[in-house]
Amino acid sequence: MKFKEIEVSGFKSFADKTNFYFEKGLTGIVGPNGCGKSNVVEALRWVMGETSAKSLRGSGMEDVIFNGTSNRPSKNICEVSIKLENNDDVVQFKGIPEIEIKRKLEKDKGSKYYINGKEVRAKDVQIVFADLSTGPHSPSMVSQGRVGALITAKPTDRRAILEEAAGIAGLHARRHEAELRLNAAENNLKKADDLMKQTENQLKNLVKQAEEASKYKEISDEIRRYEAAIILLNSIQVEKEIEENKDKLNEFEDEISAVNIEKNFNENEIEKLKAEIQPINIKSNELSSNLQKLKIEFDQINKDEERVKIEIEKIKKDIKLTYSDISREKEIIANSTNNEERLIKERNDIAEVEKNYYEIEKAATDDYKDSLNQLNKAKEALKSFFNKLINIVKNKEEINEDAIQQEFNKEFENIENQQEKYASRFGKYDLVKQEAIKRKERLNNIDKEIQNWRDLKENSTNKLSELKEKVNSLENGLEKEEDKPRQIAEKRGSYQQNIKNIEEDIEGIKSNLIIKENKINELNLALKKINESTLQKTEFRVRSQTIIEGLRSKLKELQQKSLIDFNIDLNGIADFSKIENLNQLSIEDAQNHLDILKKSRESMGAVNLRADNETKELQDKIDKMMNDRKDLVHGLQKLKSSINDLNQKGRERLLDAFEKVNRKFNDVYTKLFAGGNARLELIESDDPLEAGLELLVSPPGKKLQSITLLSGGEQALTALALIFAVFLINPAPICVLDEVDAPLDDANVTRFNGLVEELTRLTDTKFVIITHHALTMSKMNRLYGVTMAERGVSQLVAVNLDKAEELVA
Repeated sequence: MKFKEIEVSGFKSFADKTNFYFEKGLTGIVGPNGCGKSNVVEALRWVMGETSAKSLRGSGMEDVIFNGTSNRPSKNICEVSIKLENNDDVVQFKGIPEIEIKRKLEKDKGSKYYINGKEVRAKDVQIVFADLSTGPHSPSMVSQGRVGALITAKPTDRRAILEEAAGIAGLHARRHEAELRLNAAENNLKKADDLMKQTENQLKNLVKQAEEASKYKEISDEIRRYEAAIILLNSIQVEKEIEENKDKLNEFEDEISAVNIEKNFNENEIEKLKAEIQPINIKSNELSSNLQKLKIEFDQINKDEERVKIEIEKIKKDIKLTYSDISREKEIIANSTNNEERLIKERNDIAEVEKNYYEIEKAATDDYKDSLNQLNKAKEALKSFFNKLINIVKNKEEINEDAIQQEFNKEFENIENQQEKYASRFGKYDLVKQEAIKRKERLNNIDKEIQNWRDLKENSTNKLSELKEKVNSLENGLEKEEDKPRQIAEKRGSYQQNIKNIEEDIEGIKSNLIIKENKINELNLALKKINESTLQKTEFRVRSQTIIEGLRSKLKELQQKSLIDFNIDLNGIADFSKIENLNQLSIEDAQNHLDILKKSRESMGAVNLRADNETKELQDKIDKMMNDRKDLVHGLQKLKSSINDLNQKGRERLLDAFEKVNRKFNDVYTKLFAGGNARLELIESDDPLEAGLELLVSPPGKKLQSITLLSGGEQALTALALIFAVFLINPAPICVLDEVDAPLDDANVTRFNGLVEELTRLTDTKFVIITHHALTMSKMNRLYGVTMAERGVSQLVAVNLDKAEELVA
């Protein structure tokens, strides 16, 4: 069996689907710390059936699923599959050229294993790899720290490397499974014996229950016969009652026929009177309708009268209010005229003042401009003085301080006088300007006010005309309304006379109706008595019919009960009951005897009526259990024989492997250490399958000593010597060495690499070596670089060194 390829998806830092190919010779995996090199080895161990999350550097198995990065979300599933080239090393896959083993893990769902697409148990996968002398805990899978663990392991744990060499790892797994099945079978046998005892005790109880059931059934049979007899006696009683009620029913039928004749005569008389009353009622209804209509119209006349009075008062009020509005509008027109005249006078006065102020404003403007010019000249003179002073300073001329001081005081005094003069004339000029602006604003406002008063006067004049027209209209309307009360009074008198005439006609009709209705009431009273008598007799008849129907239904129920309960007709009950002189037996006597039988049955308490059947079923069950026990005992003997055969073969193969590995261990040890000697020893038990494995080594120049006293490098070389010795005896299809050269110096790394190269020539094992050492890298046939171009996501980059050397050459 040859390892071809492993495919990883979503496992730890390998977020994307990644393929790693196992090829002949040495394959190296390199890369910086933390890039995910060991994740390749852990993926291989995981797909081989690793169940310990701790050994995969996790707290739970779901930790192996890609947990996401700052740029990628986490995944919910991871898959690892491995492809094997089958050369018929494994019997169960004979004839299948390629085997694909896959493990799949989903969050909250656990792991699933598949072999060639078919779901299998984890144990099945583990046994496949155990038969190939490999597996997640195989000595050929040397992960980080495993070399030291092999040295410090207990001797019994160290024995696993011998089992690997003997090729009994799969045998050991099968033996363990057989022992588990043996223990389960022995427990099942004990349970079967206990169950047999319980079942036999149940059988004894069921025999007693069967006797009670037999007696119970005899009493129950007699109860059924008497229950059937009572049904027959009840049916005979019911038939007698039916005949008696039929005679009563015939009497009621005759009496009802006589009463119906009298009833028909009275109903015909009532129909005649109703036919006479109908036209009278129609005439009465017409008169009543006309009367109602006249009364409604009469009420409307009264309402119209009241409405006219209200309308007259309203018109009078409107006329009064309109005269008041006319007075108000006349007053507004007078006020508007007065205000218009006042404002025109004020505008003329302001225009006159404006003429007189023109000269004043012109003089103030000229004075202001003159003072401004004088002030500007003073500023220029002061500026010339300062320029002169600056030139004197620049030219370093002699300075007459008194003359300069006098000139400065003169110019300064002049500019002060001009500023005071300018301020005075500017104030006067500004005051004149403000008053001119105010006059102009007032003139504008006066024009607006005059226009407003003219508009108000025009509106009031128009409104006054409208109010005068309204007064004329209201006075005309008042004249018309004041004539309406006379018209309404005339109309009221006419309506009152018509109402009186119709009321008299209605009274005459009512008198005639009362006479005829009284005659109808007398006939109805007689008819009521007839109906009461008919109803009473009908009730008697219906009651008799109901009783007969009830008795017939009861008879049918008795017939149906006989068929349902006993599956016989009423005529067959006499033969079924087997009671002598049944017709002479009363229902009371039969019921009393039935009650006695039921009390007797109830006194027996709870009875298992299925005891006979259960006894037979239980006996059949006991017979089957005896046969099953024989099969179980036979299976136990067979399992024990198989375990003994496995143990015998295991011991033989383990002892043979011990001798061979012991020799090879010494050879490899002396080669790695360039001298010294080493041997193996079985300790702690005489049974090789239970014994521990002890390593006794002596490096060159040192006495034989405990392996734990060796240096770290010596311990690593010793462990490698043992692993390689096993490979020489029973080469595994694959060997993974994860940084095993880390504790070695350059000289020992050279020896280690030489030994690995020799193993590749002697065996078909494919070596995968994870390393940081340049010497080890140089010996590889091909390299896989693990990088993290994207932070947190591992990627593989492959380089074939053999082909690279050929290209360089």
